[in-house]
Amino acid sequence: MSEESRQVQRFAVQLPVLFGDQAPSEQGTILNISMEGCALTAERIPELHTHVSIQIDLPDGTEPIDIELAGVRWVTDYRCGLEFIRVSGESLARLRAFIALLKNTP
Repeated sequence: MSEESRQVQRFAVQLPVLFGDQAPSEQGTILNISMEGCALTAERIPELHTHVSIQIDLPDGTEPIDIELAGVRWVTDYRCGLEFIRVSGESLARLRAFIALLKNTP
């Protein structure tokens, strides 16, 4: 998918993340994020078309944002793209607030 065809704005970030298929146990870094998904890099990334749960650490030190279910949509070397599929109402509100902060930061 090209940048021009994206419907949702993505923001470049460097956020610590835990992810895994049973429970978040692998460490990585989120490289960009939107309301619909993110790209991450890690030493061991999940396989294409699998599902993971993730915990995103925010820079303000508050409780991580939990994404209950995310689908792996693309994989290249040490990077992959995740689509957020299932997010609790509380986590969705916190994600929305964080994205709004990114939008308003020069």
